[in-house]
Amino acid sequence: MARLRGMMASSLDGFAAEADGGVSFLDDFDGVDWGYDAFIAGIGTVVMGRRTYEHMLDLAPDWPYPGKRGIVVSQSLKGPLRGDAEIWSGELAPLVEKLRGLADGDVWIVGGPMLQSALIAMGALDRLELCVVPRILGAGIRTFPPSAPGPRVPELTEVKQYRKGLVILDYRFGT
Repeated sequence: MARLRGMMASSLDGFAAEADGGVSFLDDFDGVDWGYDAFIAGIGTVVMGRRTYEHMLDLAPDWPYPGKRGIVVSQSLKGPLRGDAEIWSGELAPLVEKLRGLADGDVWIVGGPMLQSALIAMGALDRLELCVVPRILGAGIRTFPPSAPGPRVPELTEVKQYRKGLVILDYRFGT
């Protein structure tokens, strides 16, 4: 059974992206080895929302997750998509059921505050690795939007500190 894992970056003041959706505030951290290779080795499927997918297209000419199944959650996006990706335009509950039934690795919910928050609200996210970068943006797209689920109390299981002040907070959600 696959676990659903959120992994996203956030500025110190709680923004996942700049106001235009860009993430140039992360550029200074490109050379920091935070264990991406080991992380992605355990992932069989990547899931993202439309905005994250469209932003990814701006950053990479090819599918950046070769060998990984991709699902883009969107009501408005039309195919074809890059790489081994498909569109999911239905309700999230059947998607979660489908993802949990996969046996080729965990599922990475890539970026996307709206999608991550929706999965947290459903109780579907098993783990959230929040990468906090020491930058104060002052404005942008909130890591957890105002529509985020009400109080949740995940368990902080690990804190990892890296060069340039980057910190990853590893949270687990009870079932």
